[in-house]
Amino acid sequence: MAEPEISVLLRTCSHTTIPSTPTTTLFGYALKCDNVAISYTKTPIQVPIPKNPPTLIDIGVYRPSISLSGLVDTAGGNTSEGTSGFEDMASISFTRSSGYGSSGSAKTYFIPYKNKLEDFVTGQVYSSTTPLELEFGDASVPTGNNHTGGAVYLVALQQARFQVDAAKEDRYTFSMQFVVTDRKDS
Repeated sequence: MAEPEISVLLRTCSHTTIPSTPTTTLFGYALKCDNVAISYTKTPIQVPIPKNPPTLIDIGVYRPSISLSGLVDTAGGNTSEGTSGFEDMASISFTRSSGYGSSGSAKTYFIPYKNKLEDFVTGQVYSSTTPLELEFGDASVPTGNNHTGGAVYLVALQQARFQVDAAKEDRYTFSMQFVVTDRKDS
């Protein structure tokens, strides 16, 4: 099975806000995901009426969520990386000069190993002053009439799972589930 490519960016701030040398509070991770699913749960009300069909009331309440899964290594991929808090982690440089949270300069995203991603899960909390963002696809191309562009979402982590499989002890499979706001690219 081929290893998934970097396909999802998870960050502790907007892409614009990541400094040229990321810090332990302002940074982004590049995740090797092979699956991203967006779900919308609606909550219409069904009112039962004795001896009559029920009445349905839909006031437009919905709750979006995102699930993703992929692979995460057990060790960092760059022993020469010395940025504090990101030692030994491989990284990519990413530029998105248009769309929500764009920046004309390249930003560094680190590829976490399992323990670092697990630390993110237990240590990062969404708030209006410290939002978490999830980006996938080409978010510089907003959704249009004849195409689907990429997406940026503000997210709060709801669940994460790490699993090691026999004969694959050098990496874990992982899954994460987030509750989200509306897409920020549209």
